[in-house]
Amino acid sequence: MNERLDEICFLPPAADTPWAGAPENDLSTMVARADGEQVAIDLPLFWYDPPWSQIGIETANVIASAVARLGVTVSALRSDLSLADREPELHQVITDEAADDSNPGAVFLPRMIPYRPERYGLNGRDFDGARVVDVRLAMRRDMAGRFAFTPDQIERWEATDDDSPLAGGGWVPVASFPPDVDGMHNLSGKFSQLRLLSQDAAVFVSISPHRLTTELPAVLASQPDGVVLRLGELNLSGLALAGFVQQARRMMDDQQCGHVPLWIVPGKITVDDAAKLMALGATAVAIDSWCEVLLDDVRDSEQNHNASFSYSSLSASNHQQWVDWIECDLASQVERFGGLLHSMRYQPPGQRLAAFSQEWAETLDLVSLNLPFDSDA
Repeated sequence: MNERLDEICFLPPAADTPWAGAPENDLSTMVARADGEQVAIDLPLFWYDPPWSQIGIETANVIASAVARLGVTVSALRSDLSLADREPELHQVITDEAADDSNPGAVFLPRMIPYRPERYGLNGRDFDGARVVDVRLAMRRDMAGRFAFTPDQIERWEATDDDSPLAGGGWVPVASFPPDVDGMHNLSGKFSQLRLLSQDAAVFVSISPHRLTTELPAVLASQPDGVVLRLGELNLSGLALAGFVQQARRMMDDQQCGHVPLWIVPGKITVDDAAKLMALGATAVAIDSWCEVLLDDVRDSEQNHNASFSYSSLSASNHQQWVDWIECDLASQVERFGGLLHSMRYQPPGQRLAAFSQEWAETLDLVSLNLPFDSDA
């Protein structure tokens, strides 16, 4: 995959930088909820919109938990990953730890609830142990361009009988706004409700970039715990992608919301792109394009028995096999991402990136590399 931000490079420390030892290597962050509670995020990477309905439910269950074990926050409902009589691994308690002698705490894998206005497939148990509840205000399109959910998605979420599928087995329209909220000015009440339902989760809001200058201030006025900007919906150039991230971050700073996390869904990116987006103002980056490779392997193997990767050779009951396979595909990318973020901590925020192109340097207010030749030549 080509880098979308290849006109930007990482700046090393200046040659005369005094030695001070290595900076902290912990990539976890804390998100402050509007009520003062803190939510721990293991890694600033998340899988925003996995197409779970496109693979078998057993396979989805194991892949989701294996990716989450790398520290990636994975978006999924119980109905995405398991039948009604079984708890998905992503939703199970993995350890019971005691914060102190009187306050034991259950630990779950990092998980995001995709809280859609229609609430298809949502179960009360989804709120238990979630790290993020994402209120998705941006309408989604299906492959045909409709604002709709596919029959496969509805079948997975609602577990309808074959002889009586929802909407007769056809596509189902997407709702434009939560039906129990009377306009943007009342979103804060919805956020408070969700914090009560999921007392250990931060409440985020997903929006599209099309009306950023009007919708982002309105959303921020409702005091979400974080914002998800869905830039992958636009076919953006690298410069436009970087510019949108900077613009959103500046708008949040201007609204006295500099403390509010800004999570970016950028579309297809490389590991280096993800780290550069962090330096440009993102707080976390979606890695759907990295994870999609895992699902492509599964789909290809199901259709091609001679494929080099054999899904049938991996037992759904043998989680370690799946973890080893996913680590082989994904862990090296996560490790490089962490290494790049760690290296940037040697530099103050304004000195972490430079641009080869004068246009990029001026547009993004980056250090310009004064090359003795035209970088575009």
